[in-house]
Amino acid sequence: MTDGVKRRALLKTVAALPLALTFGLLASPFLRILLPTRRPLDVLGESDQPLAEPPIPTFTDKDFPKDWTCLPFMFNQKYVEYNPEGKEVRKIPGFIVKLPNGDVVAYSRICPHLGCIFNFVEDPNECAKGYNFKPNGPVFACPCHLSVYDIAQAGKVVSGPAPRPPRKFEVKKEGGAYKVVALEAGSIA
Repeated sequence: MTDGVKRRALLKTVAALPLALTFGLLASPFLRILLPTRRPLDVLGESDQPLAEPPIPTFTDKDFPKDWTCLPFMFNQKYVEYNPEGKEVRKIPGFIVKLPNGDVVAYSRICPHLGCIFNFVEDPNECAKGYNFKPNGPVFACPCHLSVYDIAQAGKVVSGPAPRPPRKFEVKKEGGAYKVVALEAGSIA
């Protein structure tokens, strides 16, 4: 009886090997669907999240002489790609603004509605004329579909069809310098 059990276990193992081999070979393509920018079977590799690519936009306290100073910049974001270069770098336009409370914040200039590039409008009367909305202070305003974002309220949509505020950049203060180091996760628009 023990010989029969051993034979049965051996036959089950031999019969299961082709099935196990088939599932093993199918694992790599399924992982490539889930992690398309990784090399085959590189499940434990580094994250393929977008990262900042030098040069990092850097500003000093002298760049912000007064409240509501708004400066444009370009942020280079590196995406890992499965191509000969191993990456793709995209330039994302942004604004960095000094708020009246002393905070310095940065936003992507890409409108979350349809991807247009929006403007900084300091004068509420100018906003009322051009964007059909009179805010209480400086705002970001999109010329394409007239979305208006209140900078004092963390980019809240106060007018227009935009579904959400623009994406924020992470700003790190190191001594007297402000460095734009990362972009909030999400799609371009």
